[in-house]
Amino acid sequence: MNYGTILGLCLGLLSIQPVLAQDLTDATGIVEKYLTAVGGREKLQGLKDVTMSMTADIQGRTMEMETKLKMPNKYKQVSYMMGTEAGGTTYDGTTLSRSMRGQQTTKEGKEAFQEFLQNHPFPELYYDTLNIEKKLAGIEKIEDRDTYKVDYTANGTTWSDFFDKESGLKVQRRAMNDTPRGKSEVVVKFGDYKEVNGIKFPFSRTQKFGQFEMVMETQSVKINKGIDDKQFRVK
Repeated sequence: MNYGTILGLCLGLLSIQPVLAQDLTDATGIVEKYLTAVGGREKLQGLKDVTMSMTADIQGRTMEMETKLKMPNKYKQVSYMMGTEAGGTTYDGTTLSRSMRGQQTTKEGKEAFQEFLQNHPFPELYYDTLNIEKKLAGIEKIEDRDTYKVDYTANGTTWSDFFDKESGLKVQRRAMNDTPRGKSEVVVKFGDYKEVNGIKFPFSRTQKFGQFEMVMETQSVKINKGIDDKQFRVK
């Protein structure tokens, strides 16, 4: 191999480096890699409804939860403790109503829709149309794995998602929530991804509020079974 050929190869490698660097610093590309890893946009956009059953251990007691979503904007979650309904949330596309310990609160408009997105299994499908800002904030270690940290901003609210650098799967979310005692960080960890009808769902979810931690295990996921709109009526 002569000098000219070697020089040409070196210059070629140098010309590739900026492209690779651009890929690694592009938040949009990272989110697209995640959507591809869980099934692809086309498959995800084919979701009409999802029903998920989960259990959680809370101080030695088992809580059961059933979550139903109907696209594009209906949501219902009911929690049961020892077989008795403990509370729930319903969103009819306009109004979000939450009942807990006999008390009921409601949200409307953007605030209600934003909470709906927080409970959607794949909210990234909505981000572009909602003009939610995103940027890559760097690489961070999460449990000995390299992850891309993507920061989001919408309507004055910020949160961060962490995507496994190798697999592309989402492994963690961090957000600040307002509480009566001030702001509190909420950390949600996602794991044990399993495929259902060609789409990967995290069957393990650990949610930490301050010192309190709750581990939720998904028992079943049902897709496109046909859910009546009546189930999302806000009382």
